[in-house]
Amino acid sequence: MNNPTQLPANLTNTIKVVFTDVDDTLTLNGEIPLETIQALHNLKQANILVVPVTGASAGWCDCLLKTLPIKYIIGENGAFFMEQGDRGHTLLTYLKAPHQVQEDLETLKTLTKELNTLYPDISFTQDQNFRMTDVALDIGQAVKVDFSHAKAATEWLKEKGVNAKLSSIHINTWIGEHNKATGAMAWLKGQNIQVEDTIFIGDSTNDEAMFQTIPLSVGVANVEKFLPTLMYKPTYITSKNGGLGFVELANSLIT
Repeated sequence: MNNPTQLPANLTNTIKVVFTDVDDTLTLNGEIPLETIQALHNLKQANILVVPVTGASAGWCDCLLKTLPIKYIIGENGAFFMEQGDRGHTLLTYLKAPHQVQEDLETLKTLTKELNTLYPDISFTQDQNFRMTDVALDIGQAVKVDFSHAKAATEWLKEKGVNAKLSSIHINTWIGEHNKATGAMAWLKGQNIQVEDTIFIGDSTNDEAMFQTIPLSVGVANVEKFLPTLMYKPTYITSKNGGLGFVELANSLIT
């Protein structure tokens, strides 16, 4: 695919749902900018749903659901989606049987402990205890791992027969056919919303399934370093990084 073109100032006003990655897409330097928070509120007031589709843990997803102006979130790379109920409690829907979730998680933990003996600088993320379906390895959050090293570890996991995706901060690994896109499509089916009425914004190789599946997609400016490794690329690219790039998209939808 061709490289993305610059995001236009005005996009179609038929969009009902903005799917978004979280880390380095809503965030900038590890924080959600004030302008991004305002953009989320602006989209809500315009009756456009913002649905994060993230590799973040179930614990983080629950926190985001309760603190951001959102009603839905798809977490752990499409393994489940959460909805904020009328009383503020969280409704959780898995995409596979709960007993299989636990078995697969134990298998993954054993495998990634083996990986740690080969790559001692790559280990569990600090939020691993709050994950329900996958394992996340820290390569750019609490530690900084050389990109080539992280890529080699990702390939090692794939050779072991599990799914592994490299993002800007994590290696996410899981068992099963689900990914961000299958999670998003399952959620859309439940909401009776057509994929043509959605847009996605992301930043890394971990978002490639969404770039492939959602016809209209955007990469924040910091996606540029990943473009050479992406077979499926976003349609557009913003001029600014992370959460400020998300603001550009929001403005283009409601201007």
